[in-house]
Amino acid sequence: MKKKGLIIGKGWLGSRIENYLSDKYDFITTKRKADKENCISINFDEQVDKINLSDFEFIIITIPFGKRQDLEVLDNKFSNLINFISGYQKQIIIISSTGIYPESDNIINENSYTNEELNENYIFIEQKIQKVFPQIVILRLGGLMGDDRYLSRYLNLEKSNLNTVVNHVHYLDVCQSIEHILDKQIYKETYNVVAPLHPTKEEILEYQINKKIMYSNYKTGKIVSSNKLIERFKFEFIYNNPILIQ
Repeated sequence: MKKKGLIIGKGWLGSRIENYLSDKYDFITTKRKADKENCISINFDEQVDKINLSDFEFIIITIPFGKRQDLEVLDNKFSNLINFISGYQKQIIIISSTGIYPESDNIINENSYTNEELNENYIFIEQKIQKVFPQIVILRLGGLMGDDRYLSRYLNLEKSNLNTVVNHVHYLDVCQSIEHILDKQIYKETYNVVAPLHPTKEEILEYQINKKIMYSNYKTGKIVSSNKLIERFKFEFIYNNPILIQ
């Protein structure tokens, strides 16, 4: 019999995590409007009733808490979510973002900045959940790519600031990082999950649009390192070069 997992937030990424791990686990998922038998309709903007969590070996939280959202609204939403899973003591993984780090021209790891220097929304929610669930594993993802998400869908070569490097990650690499964490029973950790190569937007667009390999003479922007993840798990990215994600 398969072990059971709970995915809170069956959106673009949550549905792909479910599909990727479905050979190993049976899932219950949550969504504002349920779309399958194993999916529960829940709106965390409102108070919600608890469910029996004893059957679940782990919980994965994929509800976004980005920098553009109102902090008071986020606080209410995640207070309701925390109440929904209160008392849970097994593995919890939450999806955060490398948007937590300030803009710079530096190479950034998980300990490059103090909490006071990190984006207010992201660190507030991370810490809010950590206080209640100290066992939580935080995954700070780069820009999610794969399937219907690729850079040339959103940008063209006429845009400005194309010399900025990217911190992208294919959703399959996110899925396999979660698989490693579940398999090895990891707790109380924070990992960046970003492809190890950081081409510029221009380099990616030239390849995706014109099938032309070029190298930018000038590059700017932060480079978020996944070395901690790579070294801990001997992790090999399926898509280590964002140029090839399309």
